[in-house]
Amino acid sequence: MPADLQIELRKISSVNPATGEVLREIECANARDVQSAVTKAHAAQPAWAGIGVRHRIAALRDFQRRLLEKKSDIAEAVTREAGKPVAEALVTEVLIVLDAARFLIDNAYRLLNDEPLPHGSIATKLKSGRLLREPYGVVGIISPWNYPFSIPGTESLAALVAGNAVVLKPSELTSLVALELRSLLREAGVPEDVFQVVLGDGATGAALLHAQIDKLVFTGSVTTGKRIASVAAERLLPVVLELGGKDPMLVLDDANVDVASSAAVWGAFVNAGQTCLSVERCYVHHSLYESFARA
Repeated sequence: MPADLQIELRKISSVNPATGEVLREIECANARDVQSAVTKAHAAQPAWAGIGVRHRIAALRDFQRRLLEKKSDIAEAVTREAGKPVAEALVTEVLIVLDAARFLIDNAYRLLNDEPLPHGSIATKLKSGRLLREPYGVVGIISPWNYPFSIPGTESLAALVAGNAVVLKPSELTSLVALELRSLLREAGVPEDVFQVVLGDGATGAALLHAQIDKLVFTGSVTTGKRIASVAAERLLPVVLELGGKDPMLVLDDANVDVASSAAVWGAFVNAGQTCLSVERCYVHHSLYESFARA
């Protein structure tokens, strides 16, 4: 058996950061488990793409309704595993995913429709062209712990509505929140093999990167992002990298100091400082929706 497929029994613990309580012991998915998940996703994806945008939007509507009904339960699950207050979990996790679902329901047809493509070539002036958008196939998502529901939720919904299958590897610190997302999607009619979650540590994420996925979305550190970009470049794997960093804040002479100082404190300490939220991020994620269908 190849070394990278040898079965290794590794475990991670889901822990309540406020109390230290161990919520669950979880066996890590090894390379063989990840490869199996990706193989199943490849087999299931054509049928999912074939049902058409209308049916995939219907699944999103059902997901949206179920999430609204269970909003408090999801927020409390985020609080137990990530430690943020319930009110903050509702606003920055649940509400964000509800809004992402709304955006996709309203705009999926426009984003995925064929687009007429004019040209100015005299030699082919009697020809017409159009831009076709097709799903990539299987999208791997490696998501972080700081927003364990909203980041994988928005990315997964966008990939799914475009007709892709998704294999999600969440942070080992917030595995149970990812299982809540999986449960909601399955209840909404997304087939089991079309959306899968592989739980584990960094080795599980590395196995997903090396599996035969068609695109990878990673949110995390610059250091890890560089390693992913290097590996992806070897086989020209399309990647979306949202990497960490600290931004300076510029306060001009004519600024209201009270407002500016309040904004500085909020920006530095909300979510214990582990936040990539900004006005610019909203635009990044709206453009991200379009990146799950290739022209």
